[in-house]
Formats: sequence, structure tokens, C-alpha cells
Amino acid sequence: MSSESEQLNQDCTIELRPITPNRLQDFLAMQELEQLVWQMPHSVPLHQLVTVAKNGGILLGAFAGSLMVGLLYSFPGYLGRQVYLCSHMLGIREGWRKCGLGKKLKLAQAEAAKALGYSLVTWTYDPLESVNANLNISKLGAVCSTYIVNCYGEMNDSLNQGLPSDRFQVAWWLNQPPAPRLPQGLACEAVCWQLREQGLIEPVETAELTADILAKVVQVTVVVPADIQAMKIINNDLAKTWRLVTRQAFVALFAAGWAVAGFRRLPGIPVNEYILVRLEQLGLTQPPWEKD
Repeated sequence: MSSESEQLNQDCTIELRPITPNRLQDFLAMQELEQLVWQMPHSVPLHQLVTVAKNGGILLGAFAGSLMVGLLYSFPGYLGRQVYLCSHMLGIREGWRKCGLGKKLKLAQAEAAKALGYSLVTWTYDPLESVNANLNISKLGAVCSTYIVNCYGEMNDSLNQGLPSDRFQVAWWLNQPPAPRLPQGLACEAVCWQLREQGLIEPVETAELTADILAKVVQVTVVVPADIQAMKIINNDLAKTWRLVTRQAFVALFAAGWAVAGFRRLPGIPVNEYILVRLEQLGLTQPPWEKD
């Protein structure tokens, strides 16, 4: 028997619309959906949501009839003389997570942001979350050369508990092509993997990527588990090992001038991989948080 959300998924047309102060009930629905997705004891306060909506923020809801099935929450930010949009939350109701709502909400956000004069959107996400990587890097064309170690400290919500809260901070330039064209040529692996008991996978570090090696290649790949949440349930210590090994690889590569500009799923095997190229080859403006 189909669940109620699955039935709605089949029968209802999705409407995307701004969450505005003249419909306070939409803010309450946003709080309810936030708690369902992240299972946190508290949601963003109503007064904060309303204030953001009135002052340059972009709040969007995806609705199936009267039911909110997706939310997006973003607010203005600036550093130095650069103003940008901080995209803080994107959540989809269970039963609706494989119908492209994340991309639809982000593209609607982009159009609203450009109408308000923004040229840059930024957000953070866990680099071990393959679903998020596929949306952010592969589908939207965001790039990343900023790694924040334990960005939010210990997090106890259902999605984040058990691992240090390391994050990528991505840059999504709205006036750039939707996906940078990656240079092709010789590639090398920064992190490999091998099977172990219970069908689990463990990371295998390759030889140190020296400056001489990096000078000879145009791409570097870093693999991550295809389903880090499932791994956390079975063996959280192994998930922590993936965190530490990939952290070391990304921090070193970013410091050497490389950037994540691609992500691909690898059918039939339990890993996916990031593709890194030299940041200078992308021809993108440097985001303000990376400027000296």
C-alpha cells in the first residue's frame, strides 16, 4: 500500500511559491517541515523567518495542494564589498526526494536572487553526502575550494550526529555558465578504496601527491561512499575514517590551488567520486571568503 506522501506524489502538481509575510501559515508549515527533515527539537523562530523575508532573503516552498513538501531558506550575507546570498536550508519531505524538487527549488532561488541583484550564492554541505554532491556540483554547477573542519561543532540531529561536521563551502556564480567545462587529460587518484568484511568499503590513501605529480595531471579524483548514512548505522568508526582521510585529501588539494568542479556517480560500485581541477583553469571569480 502506498503511503500518503507517495500517493500525493503521484496525484498532485507541485507549485513553487515564495514564503511571504502576508501568509504566516506558510512560515508555520516551514517550521513543521524543518523539524520533520532534521528531527531537531527547535526550528528557526517565526520572527526570524519573517524578518529575513522582509530584508532581502529568499524563502521558497514547494506545495502539493496545501501540503508543503519542500523548503528553501536563504538570507543576505556580505564580506568586504561583496554582497551574496547565503543558502542555509534545503529540505524535502520523505516520499518526495527523488522527483527533482531540490534542483527545482535551487533554480527558482537563482531566478529570484538575480531579480534582487545577487550574482553569488553560497552554502555549506557535508562532502560525504553523495546525494547533496550530485545536486550541488553535478546538476547545479557550483564549485568548491573551501573546506571547513568541524564547521558547526558537534551536531545531534538525525542526519549529522556521529561525525565531525566538516563542510564544503560552495560558490554558485549566477552570471557564469551552469556547469564549467572541465579540462581533459591525465588524472590521478587522491583516495582509493577497497572492500572489507560485511561488504563495507574502506579508504586507501595513495602515494603522496607531490608538486611534481600534480604538475603532470589535469584532474585529481577523490572517492566517497555512495551512502554514508547507511555506513554510519553499520560501522560509525569506519565512517569517521572516511571523514578523516577525505578531509586530509581535500584540505591539501585546496591549499595547492585545486577545486572541486565535478562529481560523478559510479554505477555498480559503492563509491562515487569528486573531480578536481586547477582553480585557475575554471576562469571563475574568486569568492570573497578566499581572498587575502
